[in-house]
Amino acid sequence: MTTEPPDDEKLLSIQWDNKAAPGLSGCMFPGVLTPLDCQIAGHPFNGEKQTIGMLICRRTGYVLKPAAKVVLGEREIAFYENLKNSHDPIAMEFKKFVPRYYGTTELRVFNKRTKFLMLRNTTKSMAEPCVIDIKIGFRTWDPLATPEKRRTEELKYAESKRTYGFCITGYQVYSVLSGRLRKYDRDYGKQLGVEGVVEALEDFLNIIPGKPVCRQLVSEILTYLYKIERLFNMQRKYCFYSSSLLIAYDAQHLRQHCPLKDDICTPFLVPKFDKEVISGSVPCIARGTHNLSGTNELTFSSRLKKSVSAPVSIPCEQILNQSRSRNSNMDRLCRSSPSQFTYSCTNDITKKDEENVSMENKCKWVKVKMIDFTHVFPGENNDLDRNYRDGIQMLIQLLSMIKKSDCMH
Repeated sequence: MTTEPPDDEKLLSIQWDNKAAPGLSGCMFPGVLTPLDCQIAGHPFNGEKQTIGMLICRRTGYVLKPAAKVVLGEREIAFYENLKNSHDPIAMEFKKFVPRYYGTTELRVFNKRTKFLMLRNTTKSMAEPCVIDIKIGFRTWDPLATPEKRRTEELKYAESKRTYGFCITGYQVYSVLSGRLRKYDRDYGKQLGVEGVVEALEDFLNIIPGKPVCRQLVSEILTYLYKIERLFNMQRKYCFYSSSLLIAYDAQHLRQHCPLKDDICTPFLVPKFDKEVISGSVPCIARGTHNLSGTNELTFSSRLKKSVSAPVSIPCEQILNQSRSRNSNMDRLCRSSPSQFTYSCTNDITKKDEENVSMENKCKWVKVKMIDFTHVFPGENNDLDRNYRDGIQMLIQLLSMIKKSDCMH
């Protein structure tokens, strides 16, 4: 029998009420903590299954991500610590694209000490956050994966990864027409085929049949993606496996400034409806046959039915050459040699850090962050991380096609 440290009783505790009504998680949270509403991937809190989800702290506004699996959790913490303390040019670039890290904390969850990473909330200040988790890479198993784990990973989201080099693990979206919230979890994402991925992206982007794409929204997302692509055309320090991009935007802003015709920004106001959450794996609406606007216009995915697999018809080398052409006039960051991660624990927030946060807050209604670093490894043989880079390029290509699709009406 082990004894807990004396200060263990001071830890905030999350308990499970095994007498909770059927269908409820049965989890009881301390007043300052609550489950993260916009978590759309990974495990939610479930007392019966003993799964631990993400939290948000009302006092600090930080998102708390569990490091429940010790080895994977420590690897992710090491990655954040390395970025935080490093002055290496590549690490400094990565800092621009990952959530701000504030160290770790511990909670008692289901009578077990659990470590959590404290991260900045990407959707902070968004009134109606639309969020999608896109796992990047044709390959999602890491170098330490067992043959069984490798087979399992190759079967997950197989069609999407094989075709596009990425997969959608879940998303939530507020409709610009009704204000209604819909959530789609990872079970839904696993069902998406080639066309389903395009339809899901259209749905997430609030594309209304018969109306042009909001070019401003797609352009904002693409601006982030081009910068990340540029970084991965240079960096040889890390290899990312099973890592995701978190794309978020505020539907309230989109509703008020959505361009309805020829890129002219016209207020698009609708009556306020109660928000309804649709959870679980929900079949995709056949938007080509009926829609909320009452028209029979086809969306991009329907019009492109015969060529929906076009992204894979373009060789990766051609995409790479196009990328090199785009980046030819940009300054190159220095190439750093592979190195092991350090485990230093300097978690102090500097004045400069806070100034950067303040600047970020003023920002925009669209944000893109790299997340999930439990399978990040040092680069090998001074090679580019082509697996991640090529997945980003395929996503850029698909979003660019969607952006241009309104000329096909």
